[in-house]
Amino acid sequence: MINQKILATIVIYNLLLIAVGFWAKRRTINQDDFYIGNRSLGPWVAALSASASSSSAWTLLGVSGAAYAWGLPAVWILPGVLLGYFVSWTWVAPRLMQISQETGAVTLPELLFYDYNSKEKIILMRLSTIIITCSLVLYVAAQFQAAGTTFSSALGISQEISVIMGALVILIYTFLGGFWAVSLTDSIQAILMFVIALFLPALLLFLVGGFNELIFSIHTIGSPEEKNLTGVHSGLMGLGFIIGTLGIGFGYPGQPFVVNRFMAARNLEVIRRGRIIALIWATIMFSGMILLGLCAKVMYSTVSNPESVLFFVSQRLFGPLFSGIVTAAILSAIMSTADSQLLTVASSVNRDWFGGKESAISTARLAIIVVVIAATLISIIAPETIFDRVVFAWTAIGAAFVPMVFAKVLKWNISATVAGLSVCIGFLMTIFFHILPNTPGDFIERIIPMSLGFLIISFSRKDKI
Repeated sequence: MINQKILATIVIYNLLLIAVGFWAKRRTINQDDFYIGNRSLGPWVAALSASASSSSAWTLLGVSGAAYAWGLPAVWILPGVLLGYFVSWTWVAPRLMQISQETGAVTLPELLFYDYNSKEKIILMRLSTIIITCSLVLYVAAQFQAAGTTFSSALGISQEISVIMGALVILIYTFLGGFWAVSLTDSIQAILMFVIALFLPALLLFLVGGFNELIFSIHTIGSPEEKNLTGVHSGLMGLGFIIGTLGIGFGYPGQPFVVNRFMAARNLEVIRRGRIIALIWATIMFSGMILLGLCAKVMYSTVSNPESVLFFVSQRLFGPLFSGIVTAAILSAIMSTADSQLLTVASSVNRDWFGGKESAISTARLAIIVVVIAATLISIIAPETIFDRVVFAWTAIGAAFVPMVFAKVLKWNISATVAGLSVCIGFLMTIFFHILPNTPGDFIERIIPMSLGFLIISFSRKDKI
């Protein structure tokens, strides 16, 4: 039976987001507005929207679920993520913002390949469009699946109807307002996610009896792999698990739906202030979700689906109104990523496919609709764990673009052939290793493809001394 208080909370929240979409539509006059907010983001919107779009449902549902399922080995997720945030905001963001302003680039592929001749540029940008679209369709499918899990847990609605409901809300406000709607709603969603990640884990830790009692309980009731920081692995395999888990954060600088916030920042002061906001947000968010999963492991042994542990806890501890707020927070995580990714696909199809030339915004909006339909079908027909699907798509995009991002930041002179080879090797090798049996921490899949891209670029650059 549907809980009316939870439903009312969710409906009010989604109406707020759609209202923001209508408001943002008034500020969307041209393509710069639709794709990059006329390069006028301030520090709070830039930092919060970038953070929310990069976190997605895999943070609230996937990371908390991983901590519940893995135990202590999940702690390695935090330093990996923070390293990605720090490098991106400290070193990558200022340079990308400057290049974007100097060249007028609106998308990441435009920025990476702007200085090649027209024939080379269009080939590289179309290659990028294919990689971005294929990866982000899977990524968006994971968000829709998370929406299905959330609605099913909260309201008792079927998974299929839940996925369609979530997809429609995201489609409406992304379709209407473009980048402004996405950035503003992401900022609202980031604040709600932050409050949940700060309050709920702190309460659970208090109920457990404090941090020392939590560690003692895990060592008492946990299996050997749950209380060992490297799980079932030891020696070199244990080191591989650590490197692979840390490697989740390495793809951050290459995510088009994240770095477009760097490109849309007003000036360098926005980047400097945004870095502090983003690092604080990420620290609270990821440590909070890991802590929540560990505390829930000690308190509850009846969670059948680890990726629903956040909602399970909120239902057990509070009434339906708070459960509705938590449900809204989970949907925030889902929407804040899915909307950014839909806009990224739209900009890539509309601009990158044509070599950076402007075409009708109606083409972009059609691309959004197609991706929503494809992602909805995938999430219904071929469901997979949210954590695994998100990390795979994230890794594939990162392996394709991170080496070229660093080449731009370092001002290396790279031929178009080498650039294309690096992008293809990173993407295709990630798929190849993903198909093979898993290694500890999936370290081969998360480290080798990107490393090969770096090696190809560094040994083939024209400006070597």
